[in-house]
Amino acid sequence: MFDTARWRVSAIIPAYNRADFLPETIATLLAQSSAPHEIIVVDDGSTDGTEAAVAQFGDAVRYRRIENSGAPVARNVGAAMATGDWLWFCDSDDLWRPEFLARMQALAATAPYPKFLFGNFQLVRNGAWETATKFDTAPKGFWEAIASRKSEVGTIFTEPLYPHILKFQPIFPSTIVMTKALFDAVGGFDAKFARTASEDFEFTLRCVAEAPVGMIETSLTGVRRHGGNFSGNQLKNLLGEVKILRHAQAHHGAASRYAALIDADIRLRNLQALDLAFANGDYGLVRSLACEIGKDRLGFKPRLKAWLAALPEFLRAPFIALALKANPSSIPQGQDKR
Repeated sequence: MFDTARWRVSAIIPAYNRADFLPETIATLLAQSSAPHEIIVVDDGSTDGTEAAVAQFGDAVRYRRIENSGAPVARNVGAAMATGDWLWFCDSDDLWRPEFLARMQALAATAPYPKFLFGNFQLVRNGAWETATKFDTAPKGFWEAIASRKSEVGTIFTEPLYPHILKFQPIFPSTIVMTKALFDAVGGFDAKFARTASEDFEFTLRCVAEAPVGMIETSLTGVRRHGGNFSGNQLKNLLGEVKILRHAQAHHGAASRYAALIDADIRLRNLQALDLAFANGDYGLVRSLACEIGKDRLGFKPRLKAWLAALPEFLRAPFIALALKANPSSIPQGQDKR
């Protein structure tokens, strides 16, 4: 049963050198039609004016500075400080529509009362919200394949999302609202992934290993994309996800139920990373990924790229030039990083 009196949401912002974006982010939290119980900023060892950017909001924001440790650690510190019953993880450069928290409350109050909620989002570039949303990019039939109950306030999934988000990951930290009890039960964020791209993916997998989970289809969150985004590098994201999936195989109880799916997903991500590494001219990484995938599981084009990557430079360049002449789209060009 949902207890309205316990809908006290602690908004937690891990921040590192975000003095330029943080004031607007905090302003959108303060503008919520259903106000958060508290706003907590954990300064992850910033060297800019982040502390001063927070100070302008006075008592409306709680502030804590820690030694630079990475976003997972900062989020865990914020969760430990939280006095609310629900946690809302807000990246320090993102934005929210005023009705975000009120919509989440309505979903939380819907039977069977999910303890983990997430929503849709749009990218924000140069201050403009893009028209397309994250959910628009879902593979055909993705949502329909998951057992769910739909209502006017949102969707409640009645089966675990764990195997589904291996295929497509729609859950972004800034759209997550969850009970503190669930956060504590799954063990919070894993600090070992503090310097890993897509570090939140491992945490999300643990959170959605059991149903129910609530979702709002409407996009109410704006996720900024800019030069300082750690998540902006696709190759790093893929390598980070592979590291996380290897960890999941060894440490997640739910992973044993989806062993074949996880193995196939690791191979797919490694193949995508191999293509990007080749296009970037990072031939050392191509060779490493080819070994990890295994020669027999490469396929023709990845095997060709691995073969080219293994050649000495004086031989590799002519072969790539020949391939490009025959079929310009077959071998992406890149700057040689060996």
